[in-house]
Amino acid sequence: MTGAQPFRPGADAAATATPARISLEGVTKTYVTPRARVDALGPVSLEVAEGEFVVLAGPSGCGKTTLLNLVAGFEPPSQGEIRVDGKEVAGPGPDRVMIFQEPALFPWLNVLDNVAFGLRQHTHLSAAERRAIAEHHLELVHLEGFAQAFVHELSGGMKQRTALARALAPAPRVLLCDEPFGSLDALTRERLYAEIQELHSRTRKTTLFVTHNTREAACLADRVLVLTARPARIKRVFTVDLPRPRDFYDARVSALAGQILAELRSEITEDRGTTHERDKAGP
Repeated sequence: MTGAQPFRPGADAAATATPARISLEGVTKTYVTPRARVDALGPVSLEVAEGEFVVLAGPSGCGKTTLLNLVAGFEPPSQGEIRVDGKEVAGPGPDRVMIFQEPALFPWLNVLDNVAFGLRQHTHLSAAERRAIAEHHLELVHLEGFAQAFVHELSGGMKQRTALARALAPAPRVLLCDEPFGSLDALTRERLYAEIQELHSRTRKTTLFVTHNTREAACLADRVLVLTARPARIKRVFTVDLPRPRDFYDARVSALAGQILAELRSEITEDRGTTHERDKAGP
């Protein structure tokens, strides 16, 4: 059903049968201010294959979002190298799109124009072509009947589906998802789990997805990477070969979620013990 193994640097490349779409090699991130130095991430080495859905799970504040920001090109790594399709990431680019916890839609635009907004950078497309692409992606997220609606007329789930359609419309190679369902109610999230699986099966977008919800991770992922406490490193990899589409309440999903949760609890306990010993030792 699933395989879980401690992470070994270098083993990840052998685990991916297809060429890596995303590659991280020895990546770290350190923030230095006049008051403190914070080692936020790494070193992390990782490969994500084309079309793979990889979920990052770890203790709160461990560096999951930092990793996404580095892959997005929002900030550079302190050490190491990040590549997408073999090209080093030197900043943001149209090949990578981030989806945030809040949908960040433009309230003065209707749903169709929100989805089409990112297509304006594609100057080779006519207005009619941009509209057709936007309409197609609204159909993918089952919002074709709300093209003319404005943001204040949408439910939370509909707003997030609009944000997803907007992210997909420019045809990025990589989706970076930072807890996109975290602010939604439980029933809405569960409906979206089915829709995101359907969408992934149709588009095969390479996806890095951050969540604190272990059942969500088990339901959506091809692989779940459990990260250590800050600075985040890959502690354990769960390979998920359950058939799709997966039911959020399937017993096998629940069993895997329990394994992931146990690993996270173990990491939190280990981190508290390490912190306690460090505090006892003093400066």
